Amino acid sequence: MHISDGILSPEVATTLAVVGGAMCLYSLKEIKNENIALSAAMSALFFVASFIHIPLGPTQIHLILVGVIGLFLGRLSFLPISIALILQATMLGYGGVTSLGANIVIMALPAYLVHLIFKANFVQKINEKVKFFFVGFLGVFFATVILALVLLFAKDEYLIASYTVVAANVPAMVLEGIITLFLLMYIKKAMPSLLKEYKI
Repeated sequence: MHISDGILSPEVATTLAVVGGAMCLYSLKEIKNENIALSAAMSALFFVASFIHIPLGPTQIHLILVGVIGLFLGRLSFLPISIALILQATMLGYGGVTSLGANIVIMALPAYLVHLIFKANFVQKINEKVKFFFVGFLGVFFATVILALVLLFAKDEYLIASYTVVAANVPAMVLEGIITLFLLMYIKKAMPSLLKEYKI
């Protein structure tokens, strides 16, 4: 789901770089001594998960786990995801440097959206397993929609590609939902205090 260099027009890349930078500044206000360790762990989780590729027909899908990150970190999610993306782009060539702002928006904004949704009162009434599934599902869903919109506004010739991106990532949404379900159920069993602390 990462966008490489040369895909976006300079105008779109610059605009999204400003938006991505603003998101990081917004996230900085949330840093406290007690959440630095968790933020670092979530950054590492995103970094590693992005490299787990699963073959699916002629293409591959990979995990991002932004829903989990958003659930635990809220608005602080922008910073650890951005750090992981910077390391991937500069050290491993995964994604692009000029498209870094776009990738931050595509990956970090969905984490925050998931946080906002799952902190709403009505969500607490949903069955726990269904809720855990949708943490992962919605993370990929939002990332896919934002990616499609970025491509749609980047260049006219990406119109078909934007629709294809959505269709191709439906299996990733379901898979991430299932993996997130098992991950959160494990955390509930092994570290129940963590879920209670973050009111999940």
